[in-house]
Formats: sequence, C-alpha cells, structure tokens
Amino acid sequence: MASDRASRENPESSAAKTGARRMATVSCFADDETSIPRDQALAAYEASGYDLATHPAHMIRRAHQRATFYFQQVMNGLDLPPTQQAALATLLKHGELSQNYLGRLTAMDPSTISIVVQKLLKNGHIKRRGSKKDQRLAMIRLTDRGARFAMERLADSMEVARRVLAPLSPHEQKTLMDLLHRIGDGDDTFRLTAKSRPSSKPAGTNYVA
Repeated sequence: MASDRASRENPESSAAKTGARRMATVSCFADDETSIPRDQALAAYEASGYDLATHPAHMIRRAHQRATFYFQQVMNGLDLPPTQQAALATLLKHGELSQNYLGRLTAMDPSTISIVVQKLLKNGHIKRRGSKKDQRLAMIRLTDRGARFAMERLADSMEVARRVLAPLSPHEQKTLMDLLHRIGDGDDTFRLTAKSRPSSKPAGTNYVA
C-alpha cells in the first residue's frame, strides 16, 4: 500500500523504475544474442547437413497435416476422430476383441485406446464386457448401431486415401506405401522402446485412417 501511494505521488520515480526494468530485459536479450557469434552458429548449421525442407520427419509431418485435412473434409459434420474410425473398422473386420489387442492392432498405446473406447461407449457404437476366460481383460464388440456406422464410413475413409495419394501415379503410390510400411514397422528395438515409454501425445491425434 505504501509503495502504491509513493508511486502515485511520484510518477517520475515509477517511470524511472519501469525504464530500468526494460533496459535490464533488453540487456539480457542482448547478452544472449551475442553469446555465440552469428558466423559460428551458421557454420555449425551448415556443417550438420540439416535442412528443414528436406528433413524426413518434417516432410512426413507435412504429409500428415494434409491427410488430416482430407479426413476432416470428407468426414465433415461427424464427431469421428481418426482413432475412433480405425477402432471401428478394426472391430468390423475382426469381431469381438480385447481392449489391449484392439490397441495393438490399431497402433494405439493403452492410454489412447482407453480414451477411444470410452468415447465409442458413450456414442453407443460398442459394448464392453469382462472376458469369461480372464476377468482382467475387457472385451469390446460393435453394437448394431456401431456396425452400421462403421460400414457407412468405409467408403469415406477410402476417399480420404484417394485424395492423399492423388498427386502420385499408381506405381508411385505402391512404392510410397511399401516404404511407409518399412518405416512404420521399424525394428524390434523401436517397438520395445515405444511399448515401454508412455505416450505424451493427446489421444485421438496420432494418425489418419
């Protein structure tokens, strides 16, 4: 209270303190900017061979952005994230599955598949029950409503695929799919590491299918 009163009574003093704080901030940034010479930073950049425009992870992210755009465009008006579509289509193909196995088939970690299942339960697209053989397992199957909804979405999902691959010739499309499988399948080291590490991604945003 006393300091507020002093500031009101002496606005020049308050302005001086504000100016000092700003100068200190500028000085701090200036020190940061000059700590590494610009030519040294550029030399390190060029020596690394790094180029954002041609970095494979960046290019895959750009392609994923386009695939997400097409998915939203085709599924316009439906409350259906890509992960839910993948789960519905997988259940349509395989029938009743344990929640854990459904997650493995759709490449979702336990936390993500749990959220997907909760949303599909809420929408009335699936039913869940305990396994007769192992009560620790949650068994998931489509409801009649869910099966009809899943069947109606198959053509939509294939339209998404058509739009994603449209810039490529049939031969290029096959080559791309083969290469993506090789990258996505990875190796045993990657699979073991990914399985043991919890995902930090928000559920429902990891791929389009």
